[in-house]
Amino acid sequence: MHCENCGNDEAYVWRKTVDGECCDACGGLRPPWMPSLYFRQPYLDPNLAHPDRPWEKDGVLVTSKRHKAALMREQGLVEAGDRKHGARNFDKSMARSAKDQGHNPSGVPA
Repeated sequence: MHCENCGNDEAYVWRKTVDGECCDACGGLRPPWMPSLYFRQPYLDPNLAHPDRPWEKDGVLVTSKRHKAALMREQGLVEAGDRKHGARNFDKSMARSAKDQGHNPSGVPA
């Protein structure tokens, strides 16, 4: 293939982007980016509404993984892992040990 960006006539990897063309010799090739977020179908998310945009007061219609990633990046948010209902840092053995020692930080009787 012929790359119009650098003139390489022997390009074996070539990609056309919105910015132009690039090939293996140009070095502008990046793997396609797919955010690692949970997304199944478009939905209205009230938690990703931005306070500077009053028209989003009832929520934002999240249309794709990339859209959700852009909204979260804009607000400095990350999607934490969810081992069991959001308790990703919960250690059962430490909780059992604390309970055996009589510690009850929640104040709720056991």
